[in-house]
Amino acid sequence: MTLPISAVDVPLPQLVADLQALAARRELAGAVAEQRHQLDPADDAFAALACACPTGCSCPADYPGWTPTTKEVA
Repeated sequence: MTLPISAVDVPLPQLVADLQALAARRELAGAVAEQRHQLDPADDAFAALACACPTGCSCPADYPGWTPTTKEVA
């Protein structure tokens, strides 16, 4: 059995408000998740793992005097 469209129809202003609220909730959730990541106390230790493994990667000390350009970083 299907419902008539009038059962699920909402006025356009209500739909716009609902979509704006949904977008705001998603944006806030993303900002909160990013903030949690930035405050992670283990983040520095995790980043140092790459330098602790000399056979698998390189560290800034491997390239003295080299500064990456914006194009190389991106």
